[in-house]
Amino acid sequence: MKSWSELDWEQLQTMWQMKVRYGGNAHVARVAALLAIEELEPVRRPYPAYHPVTGEPVYTLRNKQGELIETTPRELSQMAQQILPWFDWPYGDPGESAKKDDNGNEIAPPRDPVRGYVSPMHDAMILPRDTIKIGRKMFALPSVACNNLTWQQYRALQAVAPQLFGENLSEADTIRLQAEFMANCLVPRSLALLDTAGGSIRLRPHYEYRYNAEQADGLIRFWQKYGGGVLFHICFQCYQTALTYYSQVYPLLFSGGGKNDAMRDALQGEVGTINTVMKYAGYAEQQQVYDSNLPFILDILNTMTKEAKEIERMNARIKKH
Repeated sequence: MKSWSELDWEQLQTMWQMKVRYGGNAHVARVAALLAIEELEPVRRPYPAYHPVTGEPVYTLRNKQGELIETTPRELSQMAQQILPWFDWPYGDPGESAKKDDNGNEIAPPRDPVRGYVSPMHDAMILPRDTIKIGRKMFALPSVACNNLTWQQYRALQAVAPQLFGENLSEADTIRLQAEFMANCLVPRSLALLDTAGGSIRLRPHYEYRYNAEQADGLIRFWQKYGGGVLFHICFQCYQTALTYYSQVYPLLFSGGGKNDAMRDALQGEVGTINTVMKYAGYAEQQQVYDSNLPFILDILNTMTKEAKEIERMNARIKKH
């Protein structure tokens, strides 16, 4: 496993529980996570064993195939460091600069960055679990990992995400921002009354998951009670992975924030963008754009960007002649 995003839902929960439980001791947390994720079970011995050379304690582990493995704490720690190098960096390790001596000569090469949440294209559009209950409310979880992310959710998440890891955030601000982020990730179950076809209109109860942009205030209370942590990080992982997926599917829209960044321009000129999308999609109201499936909007923006680039090329050819 090369990153957090390669873990399934149950593994993510387990890993974050280990980080929380042994947060003050990274080596112990990493080893505990390795034991859990590789399903290595300690075997009790009637008497302690020690390494004949180093004198270190020797432990016996049973893997999921039933095989016994003998190891020392030092060997186990080294194994965990090698297998889970990204464990301490859930949001991506930026790496290190080259180490130099007093004369400026390089004595150790720079360490490559380790990707945390995002691994290329891995399970980007897979929903890890259908629902989760927070307090008395039921939510679909997490919509950011699949195609039912709406344009309005995407815009809201883009606005909140950069603030989540700011310096000097108070605990209250952190909870508020996490709750706001979660409110735009999770889609609550609501009761809708649907019309039925026929000569007369009949109403019948129907539960569906519908995005509500105003649920952040109510979610804060549930968030404090639930304890946060695991669920937030899983949703953030899905959000990051989905963005990586979209950036590879729509490279014209996600160009890294450069001068001709089509996605940045679309977001800055949102009113103009929405009006144009309405014409392409045949919508009569702006809210229809906000409620639309994100890939549908991205397809339209991608088409618009291609057309704009083609016009630029044609104009450039005309000027040459």
